[in-house]
Amino acid sequence: MSGPSPVVTTPAPATIASRGKIFMMAVIAGAVITNLYCVQPILPLIATGFHASLTAVDLVAGAALLGFSTGLALLLPLGDRFDRRKLVLAQIVIAFLLDLVALFVPDIWALAAVSFGIGMVSCVPQQLVPFAGAMSLPAERGRNVGTVVSGIMVGILVGRTIAGAVGQAYGWRAVYGVEAALMIPSGIVALSMLPKGVPSTNLSYGRLLASLWPLMRDNRPIRESMIVQALLWACFNAFWVNLAALLANGPWHLGSAWAGGFGIIGAAGAFAASLGGRASDRRGTRYVVGASIGIVTLAYLLLAGANSSLTLLVIGVIVLDIGVQAGLVSNQTRAFAVDPKAQGRINSLYMTATFLGGALGTVVSGWLMNRFGWNGVVVLGLVLGMVAAAFHRRGTNTQAQRTPA
Repeated sequence: MSGPSPVVTTPAPATIASRGKIFMMAVIAGAVITNLYCVQPILPLIATGFHASLTAVDLVAGAALLGFSTGLALLLPLGDRFDRRKLVLAQIVIAFLLDLVALFVPDIWALAAVSFGIGMVSCVPQQLVPFAGAMSLPAERGRNVGTVVSGIMVGILVGRTIAGAVGQAYGWRAVYGVEAALMIPSGIVALSMLPKGVPSTNLSYGRLLASLWPLMRDNRPIRESMIVQALLWACFNAFWVNLAALLANGPWHLGSAWAGGFGIIGAAGAFAASLGGRASDRRGTRYVVGASIGIVTLAYLLLAGANSSLTLLVIGVIVLDIGVQAGLVSNQTRAFAVDPKAQGRINSLYMTATFLGGALGTVVSGWLMNRFGWNGVVVLGLVLGMVAAAFHRRGTNTQAQRTPA
């Protein structure tokens, strides 16, 4: 069923965030999300340090994403009930402590367990995205959400670059030391710059969680956004988690610093999130989602030659990030429009599905890379893109049939 029509609400003037505060939300989001993705360019270093296979170390990256999904499911709904500012601060402090623990883990299984915890509290950026949406005028909601998502994507990509360089120069453990240090200014900025969050419901935690199922069941836009973005995020992670192995074992024999350096290249497409938000405000979210799926599929066609051509690899990285990031914010904006007063819970559903897709893409693509090489990863990306396109087209046709002439 399609569910109720989207609700459009305007926040009170006192709760509208300035562009400066929106920008600071983006900076904090980008800094914290590096905790989740810093491990990807240093996976070969971890494998060497623990004498483990690449398949085993892929579980460390997968555990971080699984932890993130768990945090999204269990922690994000609290943003509708409590002050998001306090939630953000608490999670940054816990991330700092877990980064310190990661410095001293004795084996790969302990690192996987700590990575799960780091991932769980690294959902701070997704506390900030609905924060930005709820404190925006309707005409600016896509732009402001896009700004924070751009911050997240820049953090993901540039964070990989820093992690790769630090890991190659000082070892993989040093990466977690840098992450711990980064949480200190992030917490100070959050404490001093973030506005106090205004709860939108007085539901108990149990009732908040219980409300997730009917919210998803009764609203087609939320379900469609969840599924499509899960598929796109699986494509995104299938590439990035295997890039270090491709560069190390391909014809170039490049180290983790090079794998991280591709984050700078990918950052060229990071601002597509902001542009995607603006396009969603003007052209509608469904149009942007469809374009994003096509761009991601095109990226994997280009990446089919990435095991022999650095040029195709560079172009493919940029195109992939443009498509995934534009899709992320347009799907998110579409889901938020269903009920702005339930944005914490909507974001919990949306991002849980997204990162479960990412975790699945990480694990499956790691197995394919081990068994079939880079071609296996490319085939997975193309299949996921085609499934997303078919699902999106089905949703478009269903909507057209329901729309009166």
